[in-house]
Amino acid sequence: MKNVFALKMLKNTLWIVMIFGAVSCSEDADFIETINQLPEETTAIQDALRTATEFGSWDYNDVLETAIFPKLATGIYSYATFPTYDFSPYFINGETEYNANNYDLMTHFVYISPETLTDAVVEFTFPHISYFVPHVTNGNKHRIFTVNNVNNQTVITTITNLNAGWNPMFCFMVKADCSKGKSGYATIWSDMKVNGVSVKGSVKNKVFDCN
Repeated sequence: MKNVFALKMLKNTLWIVMIFGAVSCSEDADFIETINQLPEETTAIQDALRTATEFGSWDYNDVLETAIFPKLATGIYSYATFPTYDFSPYFINGETEYNANNYDLMTHFVYISPETLTDAVVEFTFPHISYFVPHVTNGNKHRIFTVNNVNNQTVITTITNLNAGWNPMFCFMVKADCSKGKSGYATIWSDMKVNGVSVKGSVKNKVFDCN
């Protein structure tokens, strides 16, 4: 009964916030943080309230900048454009070039390294994707990516040299695995590690609306 009463009170509170949304951004953040700390019984309501990460909206801290964007047009990865680099390990179903119909969105990561690193192990955690293809940038076309499990690509890893300061973007076109998400949302990305140390900090998870 206590849980039912708590849920009813929560619903009423949420309606008040929605109707009289005259709270500051900091108050919104505090409210969301409070919701995140609620007991497991409120998970369904919490998930229903989540909205997908806005395309083109960047989150950042001192060392990491991330965003998601709409997928690019078909053909961006044709071998004729990049004849010296073999992207075949990243294509699916025998494709010879990137086919936008097989992907949902594009992710971007900019790492601002505090120091120069040689052969750094960079890991990305993608909880709810089926597969990916790296978007070709000055950095990515020289990087080789591996996955923890071909049939469950939740961790993407590359070993690469990093400059002190800004590094060419890590970019991926990904297919969301909406079967893993809740309430119609898939958590595309949740963490990035450099040599085993998380650099995510306060940066938010990237969430895709599967609806």
